Amino acid sequence: MKKALIILLIFNFPFSILNSLHAADNSSEQLQRAQLADSAYRIADYEQAASLYEEVLASGFASPDLYYNLGNTYYRLDRFGLAILNYERALRLRPGMSDARENLALANTHTVDRIAQLPRLFVVNWYIALITRISPSSWRVLTLLFFLLAFVAVAVLVLSHNLTVRKASLATAIVATVLFILSLILMVASIRHFNARSEAIVMEPSVTVKSSPELQSADKLILHEGTKVTISETLSGWYKITLSDGTSGWCQTSDIEQI
Repeated sequence: MKKALIILLIFNFPFSILNSLHAADNSSEQLQRAQLADSAYRIADYEQAASLYEEVLASGFASPDLYYNLGNTYYRLDRFGLAILNYERALRLRPGMSDARENLALANTHTVDRIAQLPRLFVVNWYIALITRISPSSWRVLTLLFFLLAFVAVAVLVLSHNLTVRKASLATAIVATVLFILSLILMVASIRHFNARSEAIVMEPSVTVKSSPELQSADKLILHEGTKVTISETLSGWYKITLSDGTSGWCQTSDIEQI
């Protein structure tokens, strides 16, 4: 049942990006391209839809809905590496986008590589989830709210002469201050993660990972289209990449695409 529901998402009418384009004050030409792309998707002309969505992106406009629509389009074309890349980009801009997360999980079932995840403490898993599944803008709002709550609580503590109110204000101020500090730390970490762009997707059908950044070096392993990697170093047309199981090596920059 769950898989059927996920598949239905792939067939859903594309999210409208027209309002976003209006808000960004894009040209009428880009609005027309977006409309044509949606129309092409509806009639199953996926090649045309993908081309038009890519043109809108090339114009400098990007949104979670646009990446999501493009991911769905590439999924229908069985180009799963590009589908995964665009679902990941949609989630990078809107971590809480459940449709993109579900469709990403479905697209990942079509990949060849099955790489184990290094065991981590549950605290580390929580931390990673908090900085990757909540957007920097949401953390900014939460940080501001906790700051305002702490400020109001301190103000009431200073101005009130009622002992009960002062005790409640003190407790509130302490809790709000702790939450403010935690949310500030997580906000900074989320912004750093968002700006780092250290994650990438393998774009080629197969990629040979080398032991050093040169073609003559020994082969370490072979990766396939759609596999997610982390970039840790860049050197003259080469990326040093690390997999979720801790394995690392070098591949050419043309073999992968940054999220």
